[in-house]
Amino acid sequence: PLRKTEAYSVYRLEYPSPVVSDHEPNNTIPADYYLPNGIEPGAAPRPAVVCLHILNGNFELVNMLCSALAGRGIPAVMFKLPYYGERELPGGRRELLNSPKLFLESLHQGAADVRRTVDLLASRPEVDANKIGLAGISLGGLLGATTAAHEPRLNRTALILAGGDLAAIIATADEAREIREFMKKLPAEKQAEMKKVIGSIDPISHAKGLRERARQGRVLMVNGTDDRVVPKACAEKLATALGMPERVVWLQGLGHYTAMAALPRIMKTTVDFFAADMPAGAVSAGDKSSTAKGDPKRLVVALLEQAVKILEKEPKPGRCHFADLEVKVDLPDNQTGKGRLRYVRGHGDKFRLGLKINRPLNIEVEMGQDESPWIAAAGKNVFRGTKKSQIPGAEPASGNNPLSFIDEQHVLKLRMARGLVTGIALAPTLLDNFATFSEETGSNGASVLKIMPKDKKHGHATLATLDGQGTPDELKYSAKDVAGTLKFHVWQTDTIGRDELFRPPSGLPVREVARDDVYRMFSALFNFAMEMAQ
Repeated sequence: PLRKTEAYSVYRLEYPSPVVSDHEPNNTIPADYYLPNGIEPGAAPRPAVVCLHILNGNFELVNMLCSALAGRGIPAVMFKLPYYGERELPGGRRELLNSPKLFLESLHQGAADVRRTVDLLASRPEVDANKIGLAGISLGGLLGATTAAHEPRLNRTALILAGGDLAAIIATADEAREIREFMKKLPAEKQAEMKKVIGSIDPISHAKGLRERARQGRVLMVNGTDDRVVPKACAEKLATALGMPERVVWLQGLGHYTAMAALPRIMKTTVDFFAADMPAGAVSAGDKSSTAKGDPKRLVVALLEQAVKILEKEPKPGRCHFADLEVKVDLPDNQTGKGRLRYVRGHGDKFRLGLKINRPLNIEVEMGQDESPWIAAAGKNVFRGTKKSQIPGAEPASGNNPLSFIDEQHVLKLRMARGLVTGIALAPTLLDNFATFSEETGSNGASVLKIMPKDKKHGHATLATLDGQGTPDELKYSAKDVAGTLKFHVWQTDTIGRDELFRPPSGLPVREVARDDVYRMFSALFNFAMEMAQ
């Protein structure tokens, strides 16, 4: 056993790879088995899923997928592909990537390891051997597509950010640079041999074996329209080869890494896909975990849900979301940073944002929008955006969007962060991958949540709530050389939102300027804040 949550338990499994390599540690498969709690002896067996990780050896995404599946009552197993994790070569993952021949051989071994893992799941009493599926992300999706084509026991296959035409992917992806450089140095005969090997593992070459399952709706593809690692054209080629070009789930405007912005959608779509095979009447311990009174994570989940609502959900007319936060940060060398942020979101495009930083910078600015946008700096002047641009043809169609001119990369980063937060709010068991949680009663009788990251280097935090409520009061945190406090002066959703809240400060001189000039000022401050945050 590795750990136990309210929804599932995680066990470490070790079993032999069917392929024996020259590197002894690579011959044992290390796997984590996510077993849902509450499966009674003799209960109807349920589907299970083999989950394959991405190329760079980061296992967080696949662990999150396993958590989401197990939280829904579906057993899931993730294993480390050949030469990853405990199976690594002495020189690490780079040694594998610097040897394309060995890398390609590892994919053949990975396919054999998938089949061995299916053997293992089929032997488990809680698993329906006829309903074992596979989910692969990026590299795991490429390998999964080829493997599933030759493994009829894989009832369902989810391919996330994967595609076909492996030669085209290797020719363009930054991640394949070492393979490209290696191949260029080979004589023509050897290059032809390598291309033949690449073609032999290309999912398109094996699509015929998976086409019937795709026709029956048992293959899922999720891809980004702006993916530069697995280009849209490569995803489309695989979808066409599988006979499902019209059924790809496209993440509009997202790429291989920015797809994190759509994490909730990806997780929900994938889990729902496999949950279609759940036996009638099957329940999961995770169904009620996020609201269970004894679950300390409920405080974090409630806070995340409220944060998403404040940032994303438009309140009804006459209502608003209101957050007033004070931050204190203790920096190295006895430096202290202080700041206060007040944000009010109203119906439609109405908002008000006030920012005051005392240290290390001295910034005081308010901005907002009622009938038109406005900005007030340091309580001196109000710039009201009521005029049109004086330059012919220079007026972009910004509409009433206050962030019309912000850097698109910052927008993507925010969408990614929002996707992660929303994903955790939807599947609270994901938090168990990152931290442990405990709850105690504070001096005022309110709940105090202690958060301890799994990696002790990341410090710790405590979240105190108001007496008798789940409303946050104060968050204290410590990480490396930085410690600080976040005080929640106001934290309300759907409260009364009078029009006065969105008007500029009274008693200050008002200067009318072009609306888009105010939006440019908004965007400049936003871009600056994002750069500072990084």
